[in-house]
Amino acid sequence: MSDKHATRSIFAVFILIFFGHGPAVSGESGAPSTQAVQVKDKTVVDQVFQKILDQAFTVTLDPLSDMKAQAEDLGSHMYLLAVNVTLKAAPAGRETLEATARQLGGLSMDGTLEVDVGMVTLPAHVVKISNDPRTTEYFQRRVGSLVFIVELSLDNGETYRCATGDPWRLPITPAGQVYVSGGSATIQYLGVSPAFDTKDYGFVAIRKDAISFKYRATIPETDFKRLKKAEGKFIERKGTEREGECLKVEKPTARIQQ
Repeated sequence: MSDKHATRSIFAVFILIFFGHGPAVSGESGAPSTQAVQVKDKTVVDQVFQKILDQAFTVTLDPLSDMKAQAEDLGSHMYLLAVNVTLKAAPAGRETLEATARQLGGLSMDGTLEVDVGMVTLPAHVVKISNDPRTTEYFQRRVGSLVFIVELSLDNGETYRCATGDPWRLPITPAGQVYVSGGSATIQYLGVSPAFDTKDYGFVAIRKDAISFKYRATIPETDFKRLKKAEGKFIERKGTEREGECLKVEKPTARIQQ
């Protein structure tokens, strides 16, 4: 072989070695970074949370005509209106959570909710949405922001709004700590977990039975006569809700430009 051909072969080998090794450059094919996975999972969680708001609950209220017929006349032109509420987790909510847990490497199983230090147990299902602690925390805190409201609307656009974010009143809510053993789970308490780096924390509980409770709204006679609609729905906490209370929300007034 000539010296010219030998030099060319050595040069070719050098190029192959140079370009064949070294760290992957961002944008090249290969395993995605941890940050990229977390961003993708956060997007999935946001979509699931919206589905929970839209599809995960069945809400039952008494007809407004019945509420008004059974209202108590307190005198001094005031009425006490009782608003009976029944909430239940819809099948679509549980199915969405279970499918997402499978997608993100989480956990889903039947369990029980302990009440009065285990004296009473209630049937439930628990879901840990992901095997990543940050994603789990993000989702549990979003579920913890759920608030159920009843709006009692007047014919002039004003409303009375009753609100609760009490986890014992909500069919889907954070489970503070869950003990898992032998394919079943025991929920120790409800609420956001104190940490998310251990296997007992970061779950969401789905209650199997319906939950019923009652609001009481004290309404002046003039507003009582103008009541035209009662509606219950779930929203994300805005920070202005008052737990268990029914407060009047004034109709917004248009600003007058100077």
